[in-house]
Amino acid sequence: MLPARNRMSSSRDFGAAVKGGRRVGRRSIVVHVATATTSSPVPASEGGPGLVVSAVDPVVPAPRVGLIVSKAVGNAVIRHSVARRLRAAAASVTAELDDGALVVIRALRSAADEDANELAAQLRSGLAKLGAL
Repeated sequence: MLPARNRMSSSRDFGAAVKGGRRVGRRSIVVHVATATTSSPVPASEGGPGLVVSAVDPVVPAPRVGLIVSKAVGNAVIRHSVARRLRAAAASVTAELDDGALVVIRALRSAADEDANELAAQLRSGLAKLGAL
């Protein structure tokens, strides 16, 4: 399970990662990543879409992860099962992510047929390709 400090809940943060970050596709997931260098200079708390760590504010935000599991993946039972597996995969890599990184994991239809280990391997591969690990 993802700790509360690592959960993405703001639609602005989702938008910053999906629209302002970089992405890489894998067989069953698409990984979107926005870091302080790829996002907007206006923090989400001030109405902007991104995160910035300034010299005045030495507190570095924890990396946050959000999931997108649409109805295209399957019915509610399947979607929740996929989300649980993706959350577990994300929890295993959050300690290795850059501080302040925003990560959105979008499940594709084939994610319903993958086991947890395969989803975790795809997530790790995508994050490594984007340089977030």
